[in-house]
Amino acid sequence: MSKALKIFGKVIKYSFYLVIIAINAIMLWRVLFSGDPSAIKPLIANERLVSVYSEKGNDLILQTQKQKALAESGRFSVTDCVFIPEADQIQITVRYNNSTLRRLKEDFELSEVPDRKDELFDVTIVKTTDLTPDNDEDNTKRENLKEERFYPSYEAKTVYTKLYTYKKFVFEDIKWKDAIGLFVDIYYNGDMDYASSPYDVLCIYDSRMDMEERELSRKDKKALRNTEVGN
Repeated sequence: MSKALKIFGKVIKYSFYLVIIAINAIMLWRVLFSGDPSAIKPLIANERLVSVYSEKGNDLILQTQKQKALAESGRFSVTDCVFIPEADQIQITVRYNNSTLRRLKEDFELSEVPDRKDELFDVTIVKTTDLTPDNDEDNTKRENLKEERFYPSYEAKTVYTKLYTYKKFVFEDIKWKDAIGLFVDIYYNGDMDYASSPYDVLCIYDSRMDMEERELSRKDKKALRNTEVGN
């Protein structure tokens, strides 16, 4: 084998190694930086929740459900969903990345990619209940389900990272124990029509799945203790 061929073979081999290393580095970087930022993790300590916490203390019950809360389109995900029955409250964190904004431009034929600091999306929760409780097999048919829409009761908390936009919402007065399911509907504010299909939809509660309890985090407790009722 000629010297030139040996050099060429080594270049190919080491180039292959570099590609593998680069792919692993990118994957590791996305894992490390795609988790929820610390600023969005604590519960929003609004007046109702603080009042309940003042009575229950650290015995306040938090419930979750392990949902695959990722839209089929991949545009949005719900990275956290907490049910707080004693406060009759649900808090969710919705996440979307910068590519969602580029897709929004294409989907709605906008002249430019929207600024992510604009209020682009309407987020609501739709509760479905069974209109034919004697027949569970027809629950896949929309006409057999009653739908009720709920709106955020508190201004969303927003946090930006290099890749993602996070928005944390509080919903109150949703009775979920009689629900078949709870769904997060996301509409583009520039094309709002609840009579039409949402831009994306994510399931956050399925009556067929068990609820799991989780404890208040240190940051949850700090937020609840440092917020005075009436503020």
